[in-house]
Amino acid sequence: MNAHRVSFLIYPGISPFDVAGPGKALALAAEGGGQYELTLRSVTGGIIESDCPGVSFNSVSSFPSPPIIDTLFIPGGLNAADASKDPELVACAKHLTTRAKRIACVCTGAFLAAEAGLLTGKRAATHWRFCDQFSERFRDVKLEPDKIWVQDGDVWSSAGVSAGVDLTLALIEKDHGGPLALRVARDLVVFLKRPGGQSQFSNVLSGQMADAGGPFEALFTWIPENLDADLRIESLADKARMSPRTFARTFAARIGRTPAQAVEMIRIQAARDAIEQSSKPLGVIAARCGFENEQKMRRAFIRKFDITPAELRARFSI
Repeated sequence: MNAHRVSFLIYPGISPFDVAGPGKALALAAEGGGQYELTLRSVTGGIIESDCPGVSFNSVSSFPSPPIIDTLFIPGGLNAADASKDPELVACAKHLTTRAKRIACVCTGAFLAAEAGLLTGKRAATHWRFCDQFSERFRDVKLEPDKIWVQDGDVWSSAGVSAGVDLTLALIEKDHGGPLALRVARDLVVFLKRPGGQSQFSNVLSGQMADAGGPFEALFTWIPENLDADLRIESLADKARMSPRTFARTFAARIGRTPAQAVEMIRIQAARDAIEQSSKPLGVIAARCGFENEQKMRRAFIRKFDITPAELRARFSI
C-alpha cells in the first residue's frame, strides 16, 4: 500500500493540540497498518512557535511544490483569525491546496481556509466562540455553528480543540474502515465516532452565557432541575414574573430561540448526558428528562443530532 501523505500547514501562533491531536491519531493508525506519512509545512520552513509558551514545531518549506498531498490539515490557534490576513500565509495555503486531494480544517483553521477560498459556498464548522466573527467575515460560507465536524465534498472542518481528533477518526474510518478507527480511539481513550452533528457545548451553558446577569439567568438554573415539570410558556412566564406575551417576545430577543425550542434543547442535552454516562433504559431517561415518551425523545434526537438515542448509546459503547 502506498503511503497516504499528510501535511500540516503551520504558522506562528498555531495551537499545539490542533497539530498533535490529529497527528497522534494518524501516527497510531499508521502503527496499525494505516500507512500515514506526516509532514509539517510552513511558508519558509524552520522552527514555528505555537500559542503555548515554550512549545514549537520544526517545519519544512512549502516551496517549491511538494509531492501530491493526500490530506492537507489546516490547524487553528488563538490568533488564527488575524494570521489568516497575512498574504504570504494565504498564498501558501492556496499553493498547497493545488497539490492536495482532501482538506481538513481544525478549529479556527477555518479562517485561513475561508480566506484562501477553500470554503466558498460550502458547509463548515469552527470553534463556537468564533462563530459570530467568522460568519460576519465570510458570508459566502455556510457555517454550521453547532456541529462537531462537517464534511462537504473533499473539504472537512471541525470545531474547537478535541473535535479535531473526532474529525481525524472519521477520516481514518473513511480511509481504512471502522476496526482501525476503533483501535485508535481505544488507544487514545476517546469515544469513537462522536457524531458530527453533536453539539459543541452544553445548551444549558449556552443559554446561561446568552443571558448572564439578565432576567432569565435564574430560569436557566431552574429548568434543568425540573425537566419533568410543566414547562409550557405560561408556566415559565409566571416563573419569570412576566405575561406570556412579554415573556415570549423578550426571551426570543435575548436568547435567540423560542422558549419551547430552548426547553427542548435543554431536555435533549440532559438526555444525551444520561445516555452517554449511564446504562439507564431509554424509556426511563425519556421520562426523567420531561419527554412524554421514548418516541418523542427519539424524534427530538433525530431533529437535533440526525441520530437516534439508541445509535448514540451504541457509539459510546467502547
